[in-house]
Amino acid sequence: MTLDEAATRLAEAAGTSHRDYSTYDFGRERDPQAKSVIAPSEHSSRLVHELRGQVGPNIIVFVGTTSWLGDEIVVAQGRDQFDILRVARSDAVNYDMGTEDLIKKLRSYDQQFGIDIFHAETDTIELGLVEMPDDLTAFCQDLYEFCPDIVDQGTGTVERLEEEIREAEQVFLWWD
Repeated sequence: MTLDEAATRLAEAAGTSHRDYSTYDFGRERDPQAKSVIAPSEHSSRLVHELRGQVGPNIIVFVGTTSWLGDEIVVAQGRDQFDILRVARSDAVNYDMGTEDLIKKLRSYDQQFGIDIFHAETDTIELGLVEMPDDLTAFCQDLYEFCPDIVDQGTGTVERLEEEIREAEQVFLWWD
């Protein structure tokens, strides 16, 4: 499937027209190499998973920039899920980590137990866990070191982070 065909299919599934760009830098900049739609937040996860099963290789699909208007669902050329971070231009600039630094760390998690990145924007990444880590406590401590804001401004404790991950089987990362 071509990128244009994927964008058309996404627009049909979302019941709207597609845009000939996606956004990055908190929605302030446009990337003409990708295409997107704005969909209600309650439908974005379903749209991503449905379309992923239809587009075939070399097309990535993910939730991009989120705002009060809804979620941006993005389709773009990509070899693997780590290209999602490149298209989204995700970084942790306040922690001196660029896109490739984040990818390096997430690749290590993927090799250990498998991850599924389904949302990426400027300072936020969401991923599902393919398998639960054998030592969830150690994994959560490592996540805290990698992304302190998820505890310091989020769950409050590493123990609560562990409870949330065990329950949701997902990880929500953001660097403020």
